[in-house]
Amino acid sequence: MALQIGPRLQAFFDTPLPLVIGTTRSNGSVQMNPIWYEFRDGLIWLNGGPQRGWVRHLQRHGRATLLVLDANNMFRWAQLECRYVDATAEGADEHIERLSHRYTGGPYRNPKVDRLIVRVSPERVTGFESGQAWDVTT
Repeated sequence: MALQIGPRLQAFFDTPLPLVIGTTRSNGSVQMNPIWYEFRDGLIWLNGGPQRGWVRHLQRHGRATLLVLDANNMFRWAQLECRYVDATAEGADEHIERLSHRYTGGPYRNPKVDRLIVRVSPERVTGFESGQAWDVTT
């Protein structure tokens, strides 16, 4: 059953906050990368090049842990344990443009790089806002 995200957590995800993705390398160590994201249709939508390590690790292992952190209040955060859903090049250029406008207010500056939309499904969410756990149900 999919997680049901409540209005407080939805509002948090709607804010352009930094997301750090943790993936597992083939040697078992963890790689962490800051990336842009959006929460849409119950999934986390990421965007990266097929050559990026985090994309390859996620496709190989099928799991990632994400940390969304409020840059103005480090005690307002959400950690998501996610499983890989899919990746597609279709619509990826438009998606990175949308993310760039969300995060920078302007166009994406490196349009010649191959891109993928990578979607993951949150299976568990932990974290806090103002000392309260997030409003999530299964």
